[in-house]
Amino acid sequence: MAGMRVGVVGAGLMGAGMIRNLAGAGYEVRVYARTASRAEGLPAIPVADVAAAVDGANLLLLSITDSDDVIEVVAAAMATPVPPLFIVDTSTIAPAAAREAARMAAAGGCEYLDCPVSGGPPGADAGTLAVMCGGSAAGIAAAAPVLNAIGDPAKRVHCGPVGSGLVAKLVNNLLVAIISAGTAEALGMGQRAGVDPAVLTRVVGAASGDSWQLQNLFPRVLRGDHRPGFRARDLRKDLGHARDLAGGPLAIGDAASALFDQVDGALDYGAVARLLMDLPEAPQ
Repeated sequence: MAGMRVGVVGAGLMGAGMIRNLAGAGYEVRVYARTASRAEGLPAIPVADVAAAVDGANLLLLSITDSDDVIEVVAAAMATPVPPLFIVDTSTIAPAAAREAARMAAAGGCEYLDCPVSGGPPGADAGTLAVMCGGSAAGIAAAAPVLNAIGDPAKRVHCGPVGSGLVAKLVNNLLVAIISAGTAEALGMGQRAGVDPAVLTRVVGAASGDSWQLQNLFPRVLRGDHRPGFRARDLRKDLGHARDLAGGPLAIGDAASALFDQVDGALDYGAVARLLMDLPEAPQ
């Protein structure tokens, strides 16, 4: 796929970093962003619609919000005179929607791969995202050069047929919610008992309660910094998909969801800690 043109739909917090890494790997990138200003300054050719992003591209990469958006974009891509051969969807949507998108793509001679990612904007910028792949082994092998440009091959896992990557991503994000809220509750308990949360993070970070959230999220949380990396509204959306996937109540997940429902959706999900701890005002 060297020298190939890649179409991209979505240039948000995650899409922008992926676009920069695709361009850095030598791909010509055409990007369609519903908010056109998001494409400004990126090493890509901004285009007016999905059809223009698809034009001349063997592969279309999606980084968009939710299930309905993906279905709409796949329908538009399949309506073009020459659809892409592959759609790599890095969005976090319902697994059932991914399977529907795959059926739509297959009818147009295109293979759809659900490839949600984890690592946040820092991982997107660095090209070190973890990628959870659903689809055929042959399709994932064909898309591997593009996946290598946006993520770390050592963190890429083929989870199974279409929809499996999204099941894995929802498992991950359910844990993100539970662990981040639980960490805030535990640190808040210690804070109210008179121990500085910064001290507690050093203690727990060297003990069995350590986690990615403690090491990577909570340094910002303790500074009161909730500038969005992963917005609370997006985590709430993913928790809704997780609950639908479970088909019934989630004993711990529902309690975490109730907390995130109280967080300003425009803030980073780490702002849940403001419900459970005393934190400084957010930096200006």
